[in-house]
Amino acid sequence: MSKIIHGNKVVYIGLDSLADSTVGSAIGSILLADLAAVAGDRYNYGIDSLTPVNLFIDEAAEVLNQPAIQLMNKGGGADFRVTIATQTFADFASRLGDENKARQVLANTNNKIALRVLDSETQKYLAEGMPQIKVRSMALRYGHNVDSHVQDEYTASYQEQILEEEAELFPAAMLGELPPLHFIARLSGGRTLKGRFPILRTQP
Repeated sequence: MSKIIHGNKVVYIGLDSLADSTVGSAIGSILLADLAAVAGDRYNYGIDSLTPVNLFIDEAAEVLNQPAIQLMNKGGGADFRVTIATQTFADFASRLGDENKARQVLANTNNKIALRVLDSETQKYLAEGMPQIKVRSMALRYGHNVDSHVQDEYTASYQEQILEEEAELFPAAMLGELPPLHFIARLSGGRTLKGRFPILRTQP
């Protein structure tokens, strides 16, 4: 990994975890441990390149280990940028054997981008990080009364009431209703975005 990084190379590694998850997980864990060692070397002895190291891990729960968590936690000082992809919160908890460690992994991510999520626990976790907002509602009421015995006796009323209460910015259950390619993003600066990835079409 050190040679690849020093040579500014790009490497793609397919672990074929579908065919043999045990071997794929073992090889992936070894590679991540090697990368953590390279990051430690860069952090301790300086970085000889202005080019950051971008690491993308798909199906991250298959290979995640303690060195990878350290890389996510402290890799920024070595100019590492780590992107992990998974389907549910439970994948990390199952891999690491502890829900607290799963939360530690996700807490070390600065930006969270979620497409449609069907797992209720994952929906709840993502919604927890979004702020509460103030929602205003208006209630109007009209009334009138005519006394049938006295023609001149007429009363009317008009009431207007504005109520303010706290509500979720984006309800957790709505994460399961997102259309294809729509996403909710919670960014490191505290911003929450709702967006859609563009569909690229080739010219005929």
